[in-house]
Amino acid sequence: MGKQLFRYSEANKEGFLDSDNITFNDGSIVTPEEIWHYLTVEGPVKYPSAFEVNLYQGNRGSRDETLPTSLKTRYLGLTFSARMEKAKDNGKSIAFIQGGQAVDPYTAADTIALRPGLVNQWNNGLEYGNDINKENLRRKKSKEKAFHDMSFEACQTGGYEHVQAGNLRIDVIAPYTVLRCSDVSYGVEAHRHGPNKDVKLLNVDFPLRNQADKPWAIEYFAGNLRRLVHTLDEVTGRKTTEDDLLKAIKLHNEGRRLGTELAELWWSADIPPTNSDDRASLVSLGNLETHGDVQASLSVLKEARKFIAERVKNGVKGHAVTDNPKRLFILGSCVGINGSRSEDAGAIVVGRDDQWSHCSSLVEEEGDPYYNLAKTTLEYPYEQGIEKRAQWTIEQIRKSRADGVIFIHNWGCNTQAAISRPIVDIIKRETGIPTYIHERDLHGLRDEQEQNRVNAFIEML
Repeated sequence: MGKQLFRYSEANKEGFLDSDNITFNDGSIVTPEEIWHYLTVEGPVKYPSAFEVNLYQGNRGSRDETLPTSLKTRYLGLTFSARMEKAKDNGKSIAFIQGGQAVDPYTAADTIALRPGLVNQWNNGLEYGNDINKENLRRKKSKEKAFHDMSFEACQTGGYEHVQAGNLRIDVIAPYTVLRCSDVSYGVEAHRHGPNKDVKLLNVDFPLRNQADKPWAIEYFAGNLRRLVHTLDEVTGRKTTEDDLLKAIKLHNEGRRLGTELAELWWSADIPPTNSDDRASLVSLGNLETHGDVQASLSVLKEARKFIAERVKNGVKGHAVTDNPKRLFILGSCVGINGSRSEDAGAIVVGRDDQWSHCSSLVEEEGDPYYNLAKTTLEYPYEQGIEKRAQWTIEQIRKSRADGVIFIHNWGCNTQAAISRPIVDIIKRETGIPTYIHERDLHGLRDEQEQNRVNAFIEML
């Protein structure tokens, strides 16, 4: 018996076709009619796992058929691998970076910057026809290979194994050595010993902890950002100017402003205007690198503002959201919970501190762009010491009116594991709301025991 697949209803087609085109970096567009065709005809054949009606299918965002942005972010996600292959065929340079950082200098240097989740998404999309179980078995096998080739003690979200296997045409590995992750520099160094030694490597060194107000630290990091752009130029063969970086900063600031405005608009509503997964997809667009195409993300983001404003004004409740759900705020790097099953249990995710940290941090547009970008990056709330990070997180929790906080850390992420307890202790002391710490494995499906613990926390709330 075949798997049951979700299908978009023809009754919602006409409304979707009235929405805007998506415009891409290369100037090409895709129309709503082309998107609808892909989601109803081509996509389910290529990626049945994304449409499978399954208990473990965590992303219900694609099921909100009356929210055009939901369909468009689903389209961008499903076509991601094909778009990266096309970009490489057309000579585009691609850099492997880390999560939790803005990508302004990569954009300025005409380079696509992919964080770990996107590197994995690119690799996973190369194989067609898998259901959820086959897809997760494939991912588990790749992670086991990384454990053997790299280290089981390091967080394995990074896609090391895909680059070293030669599956992906990555030109340069150049992340910031940010405080959010304990294994960034280790992961870069590990590539020096793998079979694929053609990839260019650079650690963009980042002065850690309480350095944001020290001129030497800002100048030091600005110098490293210049080294980064120079390295990217060696790959592309172009010459990136300060004006290029300033234009990139202005472009990303537009996304950051819209993303912040969208999040605060969502928080202002007494009735959640979307479900957890759609909220996360919308806000993450503000970072513009989410789908490997800055202009495409900005194109969808601009239109999303209008749709969410209408829903908030009219008191429209998001798809599959229960009445008066308990509001959860999620902490930690590269983590999340099963949105749809948590909604079934009576909750909704109203925020995450991870990508929100740099989405809400604007870069000064007057003066030396390298200095300004360095200063803002050193001020990211997520990269501060425990007390400062906790105080900023408390502000976000209060803005979002969260009822409870879950701090999740991946196995092998020594930084997040070490700070989780003091962070939640400060939050609980100052807000009084319940907190819960959860360590999760990176293998395949989010298992039943994990969901049971999340549901127990929701029941407590």
